[in-house]
Amino acid sequence: MSSIDDPCAQAAALARAHVAGREDIYDPAVPFPFDIWAALGKAGMLGLGLPREYGGGGCGYPELLAVCGAFVQAGRNPGLASAWLSQTLIGRLILGASGSEAQKREYMPRLATGALIAAVAISEPGAGAHPKRLSATAVRDGGDWVLNGDKAWITNGPVAGLYIVLAVSAESGGRKQFSAYLVARETQGLSQTDAGSVDFLRPVKHGGLRLQNCRVPVANMIGPEGQAFETISKPIREVEDILGLGIGLGGRAAQLDLLRGLIDASASQLTGEQFESLGALQATQAALRILAYSLADGLDQAGGADPTAPLLAAKRLARQFQTDFSDCVKSLQLPENMELSRLSRDLTKLADLASGVDRAKAARLGKSLIQNED
Repeated sequence: MSSIDDPCAQAAALARAHVAGREDIYDPAVPFPFDIWAALGKAGMLGLGLPREYGGGGCGYPELLAVCGAFVQAGRNPGLASAWLSQTLIGRLILGASGSEAQKREYMPRLATGALIAAVAISEPGAGAHPKRLSATAVRDGGDWVLNGDKAWITNGPVAGLYIVLAVSAESGGRKQFSAYLVARETQGLSQTDAGSVDFLRPVKHGGLRLQNCRVPVANMIGPEGQAFETISKPIREVEDILGLGIGLGGRAAQLDLLRGLIDASASQLTGEQFESLGALQATQAALRILAYSLADGLDQAGGADPTAPLLAAKRLARQFQTDFSDCVKSLQLPENMELSRLSRDLTKLADLASGVDRAKAARLGKSLIQNED
């Protein structure tokens, strides 16, 4: 990949040139915009987070966070950033951390150029990603593993050419052990489903998989046998949540940009209370920026502090921003703006994702507070 001097400026320029104003990408009947994906790959954006020796840009997490935000703010589209983020984390966290040298050399350069789209299949219908509820299985049969089960909520699933599938490969002491497998789209017995498809974040596609006696060679296992939940599922969820804050930063900046334009266009006479509401939105955005970059810095530092509490705080603030923003828009009585409404809807739904998991984590923090009291 050629060197990119200013990846944030490049991301913004690409978004303005290929994403902003593209109304067709919001039509659910229109196929995934591979032309945009190809442009991102040609510019080197899809490989920014991958190691240089495999065709990537070698960027750290704070820089990836910034690029994500710049892309969303300029294009006013969180969906494509979500697709980019998924591709980046699969290359960096799964193949980069757990893949064999042969697997890295086969797949990473293609991920970096966009010639290959990959998707990770962990969650299942009715189970989410909770390890006790996951039931897809992998059984060793000679030189192959045979996979059976259903997967859901797969980002890029309907357009991917390669899947990283988590499945129960053994049980020990009543505990499930998970392994991960590289499964090509054309594998016999693999079929697409609509399990987990969503009606937002367009044009990114979500869906499910059905695996019926899918045979994959032993060489297609990625990472140590029986350890995939610890080495793949947990890390990718945490990093995805932190870098996902970049989508929110860019999206909220775009919301404020659009809101400012509507206020200027209508020449509104704002009250002191309305100015206060606008200032509170900017203050929340500034606080979220500090939290997001602090968390991203921590990802680049081995043995850093536990990110659970600040990440929960950031996600709560993101949800509160959307509520406050909606209230502010109503109080201003501005004309309807489709672009702002669509963006706000996406960001509200994105902020609400995994809220149940966040509440459970907050409850555990609360219990630890009481238990540690003297």
